[in-house]
Amino acid sequence: MRFLGPMNLTRVARLTTAWGVIFAVVHVYWAAGGAAGTNGDPADTAGAQGYIAFIAALGFAGARVAAGLARGPRRRTLVLLARAGGAALLLGVVAGTGRWLADWSLDGDGAAGIAITLYFLLGGLLFSALGWRRTAPSVSPA
Repeated sequence: MRFLGPMNLTRVARLTTAWGVIFAVVHVYWAAGGAAGTNGDPADTAGAQGYIAFIAALGFAGARVAAGLARGPRRRTLVLLARAGGAALLLGVVAGTGRWLADWSLDGDGAAGIAITLYFLLGGLLFSALGWRRTAPSVSPA
């Protein structure tokens, strides 16, 4: 039983690319000391800013993987990277949600925490769909 109709690989790849760029830009803002969306706790040490900048670089790398899968042949390395990115994002969602459920509390994350978790869920689903999507078999001329 199929729940979703056929996906256009190019459309999924473009959505995933946009997701990665938005993810990275927000993290660049936070690495530069931006406070919006941080519950009043901006990155104020070099270590925190470096870590967040690394996460931003991963976002840009993920966008490049998705863009690479949008055009040309599906190279195995890019497919495996998309699968790994999807798995990492979905595991993050499971860990965060599991923590909330174990504590029976959002631990002060509130609406922002829920929105961020949903954003990670969307990214995990996009990267997973991109990595696990099978291309249509090529028809060779008779």
